[in-house]
Amino acid sequence: MTFDKESKIVNIDLLFEAESHAGDFIAALRDGFSEYMDRKAFSYDWAWNHPAGRYVITVFQRCSVFIAGKQIWKNKDRLNEDEKDSRIKPPCFVIVLNQKMEYMIPSWGRTMWSHFVRSEKDPLHLQGFSGIKPAELAAQRYSEQGGKAAVLECLEDFNMF
Repeated sequence: MTFDKESKIVNIDLLFEAESHAGDFIAALRDGFSEYMDRKAFSYDWAWNHPAGRYVITVFQRCSVFIAGKQIWKNKDRLNEDEKDSRIKPPCFVIVLNQKMEYMIPSWGRTMWSHFVRSEKDPLHLQGFSGIKPAELAAQRYSEQGGKAAVLECLEDFNMF
């Protein structure tokens, strides 16, 4: 599976399903997501099948899903790679919401939108959590506001420059 034209494929609804998908590994390009794939499918060979450009593809493992303040799904097959040797260092857990949130980039003078919860101090970056527990508590709070929230663990990224 490739991202069509730098991810016209959204697939955001896959993140909020209450069912498991073979480890729940998924790639993201901006606010677009691949289908769930086997962990071994995400490799440099896989990445090089995408067009060159100024973007990063991030591979995640879905950890948990919250709706209306309740955890409706938890990944029983989570890798728990907190100590793995990777370019991605803690904080490595992020939250995705089913509704886009507005954020402002002051230096650009423009407003942007994202399903990912952004850092308040530096909205160009995602809000990261160093452990799954704080991420799940924050996701639960976001879902209490009437939406859905998924906690994802960042596993790997492919810089497509």
